[in-house]
Amino acid sequence: MERHNQSVSDVGLDAEMPSLDRDDSERLMSWTVKAYPQPTFVMDMSMIVVALMPTMYYIYGRFFYEDEDSRSSVVNPALFGVVLTFFFWIKVVRQKTFYSYRITENGGEVDYWLHFSRFAKILFKAIAIFVLVAVLAMISIMPMMIFALVGVGAMTIPAALKLLAWENEIEHGSFEWDRVQLISTDRSRNLVILQRRYDPDIPFEQNYLCFRVFLPKHRIDEFLDCCKKYAPSHVDFEEGRNIF
Repeated sequence: MERHNQSVSDVGLDAEMPSLDRDDSERLMSWTVKAYPQPTFVMDMSMIVVALMPTMYYIYGRFFYEDEDSRSSVVNPALFGVVLTFFFWIKVVRQKTFYSYRITENGGEVDYWLHFSRFAKILFKAIAIFVLVAVLAMISIMPMMIFALVGVGAMTIPAALKLLAWENEIEHGSFEWDRVQLISTDRSRNLVILQRRYDPDIPFEQNYLCFRVFLPKHRIDEFLDCCKKYAPSHVDFEEGRNIF
């Protein structure tokens, strides 16, 4: 249980985040947290299974493979597979998201963006430049390779150009208190979900509401008190583990 509580981290003022222009005149609460957008247990188990395959292959090559001359051809690829799997696990599967919330008397809004290190943009641009230079150099050395632009190059060059112009996009979400009908709390993930029950008599865009609120552990009750004050009186409250 303690492991799940660490999935939400309160973000201090020194955190690197985009500049967000907001009017705080009606603000009731505001905070910024870093959290896993989805439960990680299933993906963690899947990645452990994936990591076991190159790990077992490495153990076999390191301790049971008898041919000393060709042992490196077994051990090195297996070791590379282990490192690559753990890199993908940490940097992709367990990548966190920044959430910046603002709660007012009318409702709430959130801006959220993926967590990348401060050097990610430089790294992506370097990779893109390397790919473009490699393709152009290959064509200059072997002009016949220009025909490769029809195949692999047709995907590589646009992807490199897109990576060169990469920016960490900011997504936005909001809700209004009068549309909330159900509030679910999952304290194991420090998560409160504001929902609206399905009503077939109104359009889908007005019907749907599933607003996830990640909070620092010490502010969950404060936010629930705010919900009880500003949400409609007929709202149902429930607690328990949530799949969202």
